[in-house]
Amino acid sequence: MMKPMIAENGVTFKDLEKNIYSWVCGIGRRFTSEFLERYDRMLMEERDKSRYRHKGSRRTTIKTVYGEVSYRRAVYEAAGEDGTRHYVYLLDETLELENVGLISTNMAELLVKGITELSYRECASEVSRMTGQTISAMGVWNVIQSLGAKACKEEKQLVEEYKKGNLHGEKEVPVLFEEADGVYVNLQGKDRKKRRQDKAEIKVGIAYDGWKQTGEGRYELPEKVVVAGFAGAKEFHEYREAAIAGRYNLDEVSQRILNADGASWIKKGKDKSTCFQLDPFHRNKAAREKLHNRKAVRDVMELLEEEKIDELFEYLEIYRDSLWDEGEIKDAEELTRYYRNNREGLIPYRSQGLSLPEHPEGLEYRNMGTMENHVWSVIARRMKHNHTSWSLRGGNHLSKILAKKCSGKLHEVTEKRERVVFEEEKVEELYGEILMSAKAPQKDGKGYEYPAIGHMVGLEGKIQGDRKKLLAMAGF
Repeated sequence: MMKPMIAENGVTFKDLEKNIYSWVCGIGRRFTSEFLERYDRMLMEERDKSRYRHKGSRRTTIKTVYGEVSYRRAVYEAAGEDGTRHYVYLLDETLELENVGLISTNMAELLVKGITELSYRECASEVSRMTGQTISAMGVWNVIQSLGAKACKEEKQLVEEYKKGNLHGEKEVPVLFEEADGVYVNLQGKDRKKRRQDKAEIKVGIAYDGWKQTGEGRYELPEKVVVAGFAGAKEFHEYREAAIAGRYNLDEVSQRILNADGASWIKKGKDKSTCFQLDPFHRNKAAREKLHNRKAVRDVMELLEEEKIDELFEYLEIYRDSLWDEGEIKDAEELTRYYRNNREGLIPYRSQGLSLPEHPEGLEYRNMGTMENHVWSVIARRMKHNHTSWSLRGGNHLSKILAKKCSGKLHEVTEKRERVVFEEEKVEELYGEILMSAKAPQKDGKGYEYPAIGHMVGLEGKIQGDRKKLLAMAGF
């Protein structure tokens, strides 16, 4: 009933909602600006004056979920350990703005979540629509590159710790399941010309300790480790091992099982104690693509299901000798060669005579073969389709973020430290000061145009003061 009534006067409820939202965001921006400036003054009074020499103040702007907040903060001249002089902003260091630039953590989180589903342009548009902020597609790109570069730096540090033997994850499991695969994505102009190829492979790896049932016929992989990126085989395996070692105590793992498509770069990364299984999807796909006779396909699939490997190769040899078309002969030989190169993994790990320890409570050991689904959900769905193309740097950064999302660790992309930024007592003190100044008469030269905290201004009663301003903004 309210919407038609408002519409009769030329204003819809949608307009009213937008205006109120804009008004509240304005309050938030002014409150934040004063809070930051007051906190900066606290830092100035408590600083080590022998180390930091005050050199005036500078204005800057930070993007938040309720709009751009402009504020002034003090700049200091400081001496480094080598005696060189440099300039610092204590408030910026407190806010840890060096992580993502002048973007709040909440704003960065929105951008990171959005970019895993949307293009840079769509993400910028959606975030701008949902918040009091306006950000461009290039602005989103800059934030993602900054965060992606930081993730790559942390990966290198993790690998160094692994090489030193300092990584021993807290989780102890008897069996560790691992899968790996690659997906090719289109390259952009400069990298395409430099590499002289249109596509490049993003490698993807996962590790988990079992399956957890979540419903009838439904299972999930809890606490899985997911890694991805453009990298050489050696570099990728080093990071994959480091990431696994950061989660699991590998000294306690008695059996590792690897499911993959048989690519040489994957098999080179396994040791002699690792049980290898040829990924069922790729194993069956190869038979369907290389055998041009439907009966032959059915026969080969039956032999694989019955785990009759010797009979399988005998059948493929007879089949090859029965062909006369050169193309079909070549395909049959390629399939035979593919199966021979991966003979050890043609039967599932459960049929390879392993003596597996009891699975952890709440988990099960099931048939492997989730890699194709993970390649789709981690990389392909976002990066391979919709006519997208990538630079090696930009694609690598986004792949790191997508892997974090699949691992359930997307928050780590923006939240790198656990320490408290603002001391609670100081925050309460500043809140009180700001609220008191907000209540002061405007003739004293203090406060805000609107109250910062308190009861929401009503829309009933006598139209005066804030009610009048609010209704005027709504179009009345």
